[in-house]
Amino acid sequence: MRGFSLVELMVAIAIGLILVAGLATLFANSSQTGSELDKSMRQIENGRYAAELLGEDISVAGYYGELSATGITAVTAPACATAVTALGWDNTASTGPVAVTGLSATEAAALSCLPNYKTGTGALVLRHVDTTSVAPGAATNGGVYLQTSRCSTDPNATRFIVSTASSDFTLHGIDCTIINTVQRYISRIYYVATCDECGADTIPTLKRAELKGNQMVVSPLAEGIEEIAYDYAFDTSGDGSPDSYLAGLSGVAGAADNDWGNVVGVRVHFLSRTTEPSAGFTDGGTTYDLGLSGTRGPFTDSYKRRVYTVTTRINNIAGPREIP
Repeated sequence: MRGFSLVELMVAIAIGLILVAGLATLFANSSQTGSELDKSMRQIENGRYAAELLGEDISVAGYYGELSATGITAVTAPACATAVTALGWDNTASTGPVAVTGLSATEAAALSCLPNYKTGTGALVLRHVDTTSVAPGAATNGGVYLQTSRCSTDPNATRFIVSTASSDFTLHGIDCTIINTVQRYISRIYYVATCDECGADTIPTLKRAELKGNQMVVSPLAEGIEEIAYDYAFDTSGDGSPDSYLAGLSGVAGAADNDWGNVVGVRVHFLSRTTEPSAGFTDGGTTYDLGLSGTRGPFTDSYKRRVYTVTTRINNIAGPREIP
């Protein structure tokens, strides 16, 4: 009987080390693959969520409940307006806020209600009322609400009331005996910020500034949204169908495509990137098409990117214009 020689023992150790190194390499590669897959999945989820969320809000823009658009002139109100008198509603002049307003990078940068705004990106303002009606007494204190008259004996000069005080709502329903319900007025600005949790990260993020009470409240929506570009569908013939797509107003005085009130659809392009870089990755000079706003890139960093595009019809603007 004899034991292992020193040479045999060293050979066995060497083989064991090789096997351990192989297993370690396999584990490292598997972990890296899993990490990259997780980054890509989060990027896809954020991009799809942003497209779905914004698409749904665009589709209900201009919805003002029971208020007929006939005789109401759409006006462009300040994007950051919080006072009721500055929102564009005026019974005497029969005006209401335009459903959609596009903001150029210069216009967005000038707004005080978009903290941590990402320079060079545009923004989108959407306005409508909540689809849920409540009794005036159940309205949230300080919130802006719209009430519409459905009673023929209500004062002819008062078609609607917009207020934050429940005691102001005096218009009646169709039976002319019960005070009509109210709907919360919603004004939102979608924009790209330089951070998600500002002060803790620098991840570009889709955010939304929303009118709540007497202030604009900002909420993060989707991480990794690096830029958003908008193509606006203008109806210049009045039949509810898009006649032209522009990246903004035409600038031609008096032209139908120089009026935000004639926008019947919006095509939105999202440039989404992973929230973390991928070691050793380069996109090889890839450029990304953002519609009428042109291309972006190539980029020299290690983030993976992709573009999501969604086209949405503004039903409450396009629908009433349709010709049977």
